[in-house]
Amino acid sequence: MPRIPDPELQRLKDEISVQRLIEASGVELKKLGKDIAGKCPFHADDTASLVITPAKNLWHCFGCQIGGGVVDWVMKLRGVSFRHAVELLKDETALTSLAAGGSHPIKQSTVRSLPAPVSLDSDDRALLLQVVGYYQQSLKDSPEALAYLQKRGLVHPELLDTFKLGYANRTLGLRLPHKNRVEGAQMRSRLERLGVYRESGHEHFNGSLVVPVLDEHGQVKELYGRKISNKHKDDAPLHMYLRKNPTRAEACSMWPLWRPAKKSSFVKRSLMRSPSGVRASAM
Repeated sequence: MPRIPDPELQRLKDEISVQRLIEASGVELKKLGKDIAGKCPFHADDTASLVITPAKNLWHCFGCQIGGGVVDWVMKLRGVSFRHAVELLKDETALTSLAAGGSHPIKQSTVRSLPAPVSLDSDDRALLLQVVGYYQQSLKDSPEALAYLQKRGLVHPELLDTFKLGYANRTLGLRLPHKNRVEGAQMRSRLERLGVYRESGHEHFNGSLVVPVLDEHGQVKELYGRKISNKHKDDAPLHMYLRKNPTRAEACSMWPLWRPAKKSSFVKRSLMRSPSGVRASAM
């Protein structure tokens, strides 16, 4: 799984007030010396055992013996994973919706707070374009992926938008309806049929820079992925394509023809080469 960069985590911890986050959850807080106290929503609390230290932006419950920062609060309140909590805190709309959690803890959330980037009503062509759009925004938001592009010499300011380059960082699933819901199961089934998802339930291009191959009408004919880190299993390929694509031969023939005509092949060649300049074998 791509690691969340430390600077990104630190920014969330610095910019988001744990006091305001807890107040938005419906907890009434009162001043307690330099700290602030309130009744913990995670257990039957009559003594206001939840203590917030604004100077450190931390919280601790002396009844539950748990605590932490803003990420830990969202994980506990919403019953989500660490990465899901980070994505919620990064998204302004989702951050606002955290106030709807009320004062009752959620043991396991099955309703996504993040907006879904793909629509079940879309046909397959539109669905692939939506996936490409989501990966493109993920790349723009990823210092790690942008640093990889710079290392490969792909630094033109219009590169990302012209070629719709993207980055699969395992967050797509966090924005889909949960798999135990009908809509979530149907969406994952369609993405698996298109080759974006694997039968295991994981995104096929996890940890990869994603380059779409478009035809003259702007439709996605193929996706090419290149791992941006060498920290993976020995048998894991550096290069990959959509798992199930009956038009692969046609798509591969489009590399030199794809808009803008000649530059796209340069992008692929740059990714196929190892950082030392030696061409990596396609897998």
